Amino acid sequence: MQVAVTGSTGFLGGHLCESLLAGGHGVRALARSPDKAAWLQDLGCEVRRADVLDGDALRHALDGADVLVANAALGSWQGDLDAMQRVNVDGVDLSLRMAKAAGVRRVVLISSVAVYQTRLFTPMAEDAPGTDPDKRRFAWRDLTTDWRYAITKTRGEHLAWKLADELDLDLTTVRPGPVYGPRDSKLTARLVSALDRRLVLLPTSGIPLVHAGDVADAVTAALAHPESIGNAYNLAGPPSSPADMVRTLRDLAGRGPVVVPIPAPVRVCFDCGAAERDLGFRPRALREGLAGVI
Repeated sequence: MQVAVTGSTGFLGGHLCESLLAGGHGVRALARSPDKAAWLQDLGCEVRRADVLDGDALRHALDGADVLVANAALGSWQGDLDAMQRVNVDGVDLSLRMAKAAGVRRVVLISSVAVYQTRLFTPMAEDAPGTDPDKRRFAWRDLTTDWRYAITKTRGEHLAWKLADELDLDLTTVRPGPVYGPRDSKLTARLVSALDRRLVLLPTSGIPLVHAGDVADAVTAALAHPESIGNAYNLAGPPSSPADMVRTLRDLAGRGPVVVPIPAPVRVCFDCGAAERDLGFRPRALREGLAGVI
């Protein structure tokens, strides 16, 4: 199929393009700045200029595509609430409407586990209580996730399901946990930067990391499995602590700091049984994922 990917020049976007190409699809990388997508063009992607807030450009870029992977988003602490509302909600609205106008029926939305009311210790399945998209109140995820991101990603996914019904779109949503992997300038870069220190103090709390390549492969698998239409899927690995992450990086790199663990006996975990069943999702071990980073 011909698959158009928004946010293609971002961290996860690049992995999505690589996986879709490997799956035999034609990939159309939509980018606000095509110069930043030159490396994707070298891989075999067709690059088209488009912004998720520019309806005319989107409509033109989607013409002739079979699938839209709606990936463009602002992440935690990448803008204020208004900016996140424009990209994470209004951008979803315009992307799906322009997909319909261009004759694209199949859509995969990259959502987030931030759409849930975080519960400690209890594995959360896709039907777990969701984030309130209208009210601001403390949740445990606020310790690691921007509340504005959680609210706007929740609004964006709710809107996507509503539009799928109104516009007769075949929608699948995937909800990744915190994503790490090569080319990540945020979470993974912070972990790697610890290798240059002599001593670090890090908590032992469990975080459900997922490798960007595993998220991308799940999206590619969704296109091959019609039963994924109309469903949402959690994509997360078993909880790992920041202390374990840096220890693993240190062992792989052969250098790094003394890690002093700060006891924090809490963990967040997700039930990924549906993704395992329908998409063949198998999160790679942390050591394997971080070896690729090194």
